[in-house]
Amino acid sequence: MKKRFLLAGAAVAALAVLVPASFANRARVKPAAAQPATVTVATEIRTLADASLAKGAAFLLGKQLPDGSWMQHPAITALAAMSLAQAPDAKGAKTAAAVNRALDFVVKFAQADGSIWNPKVDESPNYTTSIVTLALAQFNRPQDVKILRSARDYLLGSQFKDGDSDGGIGYGKTKRADLSNTQWALEALKATEQLDREPECKDPEKAKQSDLAWDKAIGFISRCQNLKETNDQAWVSTDPKEKGGFVYLPGDSKAGTGEDGQSLRSYGSMTYAGLKSMLYAKLSKDDPRVKAATEWIRRNYTFDENPGMKSSGLYYYIHTGTKALAVLGENTITDEKGVVHDWRAELVRSLAAKQKPGGEWSNSDGRWMESIPELSTCYSMIALGVAVNGSR
Repeated sequence: MKKRFLLAGAAVAALAVLVPASFANRARVKPAAAQPATVTVATEIRTLADASLAKGAAFLLGKQLPDGSWMQHPAITALAAMSLAQAPDAKGAKTAAAVNRALDFVVKFAQADGSIWNPKVDESPNYTTSIVTLALAQFNRPQDVKILRSARDYLLGSQFKDGDSDGGIGYGKTKRADLSNTQWALEALKATEQLDREPECKDPEKAKQSDLAWDKAIGFISRCQNLKETNDQAWVSTDPKEKGGFVYLPGDSKAGTGEDGQSLRSYGSMTYAGLKSMLYAKLSKDDPRVKAATEWIRRNYTFDENPGMKSSGLYYYIHTGTKALAVLGENTITDEKGVVHDWRAELVRSLAAKQKPGGEWSNSDGRWMESIPELSTCYSMIALGVAVNGSR
């Protein structure tokens, strides 16, 4: 039997709604604020983050296998490479060499159809392809461009074209789409969208196809949102506490049902996944779906747990939430009590307090593999890097 690496997958959500295409298109007029290349944080916070990142990097470097991998898995290896890029010594010879060995490992799993995964240990080709694509795009080695183009085409071709899954992406090209797979794939597509507009791209229709893919994705994301105004599915809750949040996929929430036994409860990791994806799709911050998701986050703001799931998926939640807040472009979050939070500083302090003496992070709640320190450490380091560096 194959060992299944889901990377917090089956639990973290889906996207799409029965919103008319014309409404989705109108909402894309104003682009979302782009994540800045650098961010301003207090010296104390940057020092704390760098110390935490340095310890995390030392842990990861000690876990790299002779073949360049972490756990001999392409996705975890790609996450580790992106994590090391956030460390204070990212450009040092030892770290740079470790990253190159990692990238050399993952590209060996490029398949003829454009996917990048190891069928011997993995049942999640889209998940793994998305994460590896993000790593290859971040380091941008010339020898990887052809692989990147093929991976991008594969992900675009994995988008569902009918039913509630229309516009979403799942574990494969059959069954159903979910928000977790979709948000990783959309992030990878965002990171590689320039490939469709470069002179080397021989197909002038590629950019148009990509735009259509984003329009369809907006529909799927909307169908995963607890928002009656734009989602008419029967499971959508009328409880004000759930309004604007997201579920795993249309009709399924890992946070369970409301008191009526039919409506679904929203939860943190998928709400951040939905918000990030909507912003990448260039929905305006004034769009009712974006505003509702942002309000849900304000009502449930915390880095101490995954709202609606408690400890389950905590580090996935922190990782996704940090990226979403960075793309949102707001340096503070005002919670439902009116308290203003410097989320970057609070994120750094929270993760520093959770770090183990050996430099790693792990979750005593082992759901979605978070008891594996290599995985939770990667989530944490990338979150720290986004919070204080924007990107290195």
